[in-house]
Amino acid sequence: MSTIVTMTLEEVMNAPLTQEEILNIRQAAAKVPSKQTEYDPECPKQTKEELAQFRPLKEVKPELYAKLHPEWCKSRKTEIHIRVDTDVLEWYKAQGKGYQIKMNAVLCAHAFG
Repeated sequence: MSTIVTMTLEEVMNAPLTQEEILNIRQAAAKVPSKQTEYDPECPKQTKEELAQFRPLKEVKPELYAKLHPEWCKSRKTEIHIRVDTDVLEWYKAQGKGYQIKMNAVLCAHAFG
């Protein structure tokens, strides 16, 4: 009989697997037919070229990454005045509302990432 245990992510991350748990995982994986592990239409295998194009989330969507890692930007905001290249500012403004938040997220990712 199986037992379901509810754990927080922190508990999972801090609890190493026992030898029995490792054995159970290996036995369950061995029961999966190889056809199921070879191809999944919802998650096709990537070519080396496609994998080379992957970028970290903090580069692709820094504002989302900052939301997922708010501990980086917990400190209160300080108003500053800086000079940035015109083309850089125009690019951020072209991204729409919240361009300053996005700029701050990039700075956070660079400083703490």
